Amino acid sequence: MEQRVLFKKGKQRDFILLVKYNLNCTSIRSISQFGLEVPYSTFKNYYHETTLMPKSLFDNLCHLAKISPEKLDVKFLEGNWGCIKAGKKGMDALMKKYPNKIKEWRKKGMKNSPVIGKGNMKKIKIPLLNEQLAEFIGVYLGDGTINEYQIRISGDYRYDLPYYNYLSKIIFELFGIWPSIHKEKNRNTALLLISSKNICSLLNKKFEIKYGHKIKNKTIIPKQILNDERLSIACLRGLIDTDGYVGRRGRDGSQFCIQFGSHNKYLLEQVYNLGKKLNIFTFCDNVGCGTNKWGNIEKYFKIVGSSNLRHIIRFHLRKFENKTIYQNEVKDYYEQSFYKDLVLPFKI
Repeated sequence: MEQRVLFKKGKQRDFILLVKYNLNCTSIRSISQFGLEVPYSTFKNYYHETTLMPKSLFDNLCHLAKISPEKLDVKFLEGNWGCIKAGKKGMDALMKKYPNKIKEWRKKGMKNSPVIGKGNMKKIKIPLLNEQLAEFIGVYLGDGTINEYQIRISGDYRYDLPYYNYLSKIIFELFGIWPSIHKEKNRNTALLLISSKNICSLLNKKFEIKYGHKIKNKTIIPKQILNDERLSIACLRGLIDTDGYVGRRGRDGSQFCIQFGSHNKYLLEQVYNLGKKLNIFTFCDNVGCGTNKWGNIEKYFKIVGSSNLRHIIRFHLRKFENKTIYQNEVKDYYEQSFYKDLVLPFKI
């Protein structure tokens, strides 16, 4: 069952009014014109706060109305929260009536259960190994961490939100669940969180991605990806888009470069070999690899491309306007129609 969104009293109504205002709608009913496929009677129930809103609708409304979910004071409840609430009341009654039998019944139930705990795990789609999955694995290898229950992708909150929106759609298409995006308190760090034991287990077992510290575990690109050039290129894109740099180099910014950086020497060697095989990368040292040659950088954007808007903007301005900008200037271009409507991944 789908998660539900719990607002404080009166705030679910305020949220819907904010969506109405941001979308320039004349009424609550007219919000449905955006393809939400929610009956007006149901939407009225959400507006009057008689029922809780499903998370998928909440995510869609935030996306449409350009509202940052992390700025809203909400909690996410499991879809069966009402049953759980009723079940707790029933269990309290049973405990009072049969205090000596509960442990015995629980023990018997655990013994007869074929797999303990799997009933509470989020169901996911099992994707085929395609370019999207290879790119996502590259993203994890670049800026991710993983344990048994959660994958965290970290980035810069000031510049990476468009990229995280792209990644969120990719993750939903791959696995059928939406990640959440958060900002760390008092820092500019953005976190994209995928809370799913099933996804973590899939990456761990099928692609040998170990839980814990990537450098200590010598985590590398899975062999299934390396053995396929098309998948390798997609994975390289994810790596550069997260742990790479595209932009000016040198004191006067006269040079331009693409560079991947990592303290994992095994991963760094793999990335350099991929770039070298494509006749793009020209240097590699202890902490990074890449190229400063403009012809090779153009070749990178023809073959590999990018899904990260801040990389795309800096390359595109350099190539087509002979303009070199600092990273803190890229946000000025995010809302321009050309960049806003780009089909990703971007290639020339």
